[in-house]
Amino acid sequence: MTSRQLTAPRRRRTGLVAALVAAALGLGTVALTAPAEPTSSPVAASPATRSPGDVVLEETFAGPGLPAGWNPVEGDWRVENGRLVGGSADAARQSRITFGRHLDDFRLEATARFETVLDATRWTALGLDVPAAGTTPWSIATVRSGSTAGNGLEFARRTTGDTWNVTDTAAAPSAATGRDVRIAVEVHGTSARWIFEGREALRTTRLARSADGGQALLVNGARVSFAAVKVTALAPNAWIRPAGTPVTVFAHRGGSSAAPENTLVSDEVARRAGAQWIENDVQPSRDGVPYVLHDDTVDRTTNGTGRVRDLTAAQLDALDAGSWFALAYAGTRLPTLAAQLEDLRTRGGNLLLEIKGPHTRDEVARIVKEVRGHGMTDRVFVQSFQADALRYARELAPELPLGLLRSELDPDPVATARDLGLTAYNPSDDALVPRPGVVKDLHAAGVAVNVWTVDAPARWKALEEAGVDGIITNRPAELAGWNEAWLQAAAGR
Repeated sequence: MTSRQLTAPRRRRTGLVAALVAAALGLGTVALTAPAEPTSSPVAASPATRSPGDVVLEETFAGPGLPAGWNPVEGDWRVENGRLVGGSADAARQSRITFGRHLDDFRLEATARFETVLDATRWTALGLDVPAAGTTPWSIATVRSGSTAGNGLEFARRTTGDTWNVTDTAAAPSAATGRDVRIAVEVHGTSARWIFEGREALRTTRLARSADGGQALLVNGARVSFAAVKVTALAPNAWIRPAGTPVTVFAHRGGSSAAPENTLVSDEVARRAGAQWIENDVQPSRDGVPYVLHDDTVDRTTNGTGRVRDLTAAQLDALDAGSWFALAYAGTRLPTLAAQLEDLRTRGGNLLLEIKGPHTRDEVARIVKEVRGHGMTDRVFVQSFQADALRYARELAPELPLGLLRSELDPDPVATARDLGLTAYNPSDDALVPRPGVVKDLHAAGVAVNVWTVDAPARWKALEEAGVDGIITNRPAELAGWNEAWLQAAAGR
């Protein structure tokens, strides 16, 4: 899409951003949390055996022993006085009990209480993707006894080498030790929301998933009791924003205010900034290879000249796509769509992919082939200004959600959405200003609304109040921070 806010490169960067980019590019040694460990294969889709809202598992531990199907892998697990109690004698052990089955979209919730702890860094966790045998690798959502510390809540991965890969951290809003706390995590594929005492406290797009891992409870260096555990099936790809949740952050051309747009380093900056989705553009080279680039020509964002469609893949691969932004990015390359998809698959993140300009059916078919070939159909959302491109995508890949970009609203957006089979209608901010009521009309028709390209907090507030589902911005870190402040204010009301 075209954004009037993104008009010129910003050539001066802070030391923090430079360090962040250096780490992402491998240009230096920087103490940053490692990215999500690559999974060995794409996430396999589960059969739709449960309807959204179905309770898959609910246990109140009323019986004298462990429930059927609960497998104590390590540590001391028993039922006492209507609670499940798990113990870990030292900090080197991760006591765990597995249960449930693999689900792509689910909510796991429990009421937990730290009874005793070795120290404030000890933790308990909801296991989100854990093999029934409890073997590594597994993915968890952790709460520490010292929950108000900066890493009081975490999303983490225990690797096959028995090391930790912590992808996301946050402080819980209150202490957890010595009292019952309600904890929950909602999972949609590789994305998840950490919910503490009914309030969202942390999000991730880097949850490592397997094809068959189920749920678990874990305890480290503590004795923890659980009064109830419940697993509920969720609707996949719930695009309309639930009440009480913040707007979704879409990073426009990646972290484009801090790194050269539409590059892998820009994507990495956006991930670390807290964006749930990365928005990028795709168009083909002369020999049909899809490349990630916004403009019709390479003139503005590389050291080359000419139309993308007139240059071969070899010519595009030779271009420098970073020096125009800042010398620190010299040598950054234009990514192919294949390279971007693989980077997102292994490092985490979701892609709002704009099919840029008119495309033939064969050109759209090549895009679909890349998305499917990298196992990313559940993490790619296709949008375009071109209705024909969306029709081709719908015909070729009905599993992909579709969004229509609009600089001006259609006379009847709902009718347009129905005609094209849209999941989302994505207007410019200017287009929505005179007709904010169209958001409710589209929601009533089951269509989400994501607005572009908005960088001003005053407009974020107005759009949130209008009920939009997501905001596409050049300032993903700032919008993520604004969302956190919004959540804190909502909790205080």
